[in-house]
Amino acid sequence: MASIKNLKKDINYLVDEVIGICLLHQYTRGTENNDELESLINEMVAYREELINKVNNPEVKDGKKKLKSYYRTLFDELLEKVNKAFEKLNTVTR
Repeated sequence: MASIKNLKKDINYLVDEVIGICLLHQYTRGTENNDELESLINEMVAYREELINKVNNPEVKDGKKKLKSYYRTLFDELLEKVNKAFEKLNTVTR
């Protein structure tokens, strides 16, 4: 992890990608699966807020290695959540 600033940029970028694809599917497919897509959008927005809050207020404050590990765990959690969101999006839009 290069910096907290880059972690926040990664969070925003990845969550925005999921939301953007959901909106694209809503626009191109009309009312088909709208509720599921809106649910996924709301879930990702709430997740972004939660994760940014965790980045701004770390639970671990002592030790540089512990803090680095904490941010690494958050990043791994982000990647896992985004992958699950894309998998859910694939099943919804089929």
